[in-house]
Amino acid sequence: MTRDGAATPPWDLIRCFLALERHGSYEVAAELEGIDDSTLRRRIRQLEQHFGRALFVRSESGWRASADLHALVSAAQRMEVAARSFFQDHQADAGTIRISVMDVFAQRFAPVFATLSEKYPRLVLDITTEAHFVNLEQDQVDIAVRLARPVRNSNSLRVRKLGNVAVGAYASRAYLAQEHREHQLLAMNLQFFHQDHDFIYAQQDWSRFGLAGRVRLQSDSFAQLARWCALGQGLALLPRFLADEHPQLVANPADVFIDTELWLVSRFDMHAVWQRDLADLLQAELARWSQ
Repeated sequence: MTRDGAATPPWDLIRCFLALERHGSYEVAAELEGIDDSTLRRRIRQLEQHFGRALFVRSESGWRASADLHALVSAAQRMEVAARSFFQDHQADAGTIRISVMDVFAQRFAPVFATLSEKYPRLVLDITTEAHFVNLEQDQVDIAVRLARPVRNSNSLRVRKLGNVAVGAYASRAYLAQEHREHQLLAMNLQFFHQDHDFIYAQQDWSRFGLAGRVRLQSDSFAQLARWCALGQGLALLPRFLADEHPQLVANPADVFIDTELWLVSRFDMHAVWQRDLADLLQAELARWSQ
């Protein structure tokens, strides 16, 4: 019972509320919750009877919680985090940790994840290589390594700067040996949510490198951009450590680099020893690349 005498909805109803809000589909949410569609619909109706109103509206992307219910969604997300902690905290340094990191950084940080796994064998690391900036709460991610600092919702997250990543404009020697009326640009695809981040690729101001041209190809993967660049398809803005892996590439201009920042963003309080070890290992590995 709550203090005003109203019954608190059971946790299984709140889980269904979160599942439908995240996935926008009764069928998908029911499957992921391990129940049938009719059970999910019945639980949503029970919640709506509890609140005395409809909780969801239909949109182009599916069913979403009504616009005035953001506080309710946030409260349900906090309950989910608490429930997860309830089941994991009985065994220190144990459980499944979902870490989101872009593909090129996941490859570079593989030794860090291996070291952490060996030191804490009861931790299961679930490494996902999204090509977009995830929402830690909505996408059920515990830790993200991002090439930008979040500027919204930062009060509910723990944020630590890992270091700087130098970015330059790169092209292959074969491309630069040709004459070009205008440069062929290989751009980062911005068809993903970046509005809550201070992100250099949101603008892609080529003039900062003294360059101009037209976008010929674009991708949401640094690895793809570097590969196309090495094949002589044009100029790309790339992290220096990645460009150094391709002997065909040279910086153009050779002396202009911009430092971007790499951040660790966590839903945890960062008090556990393994969390501090992870941050320290990531920071040390990044420093090693930059030497």
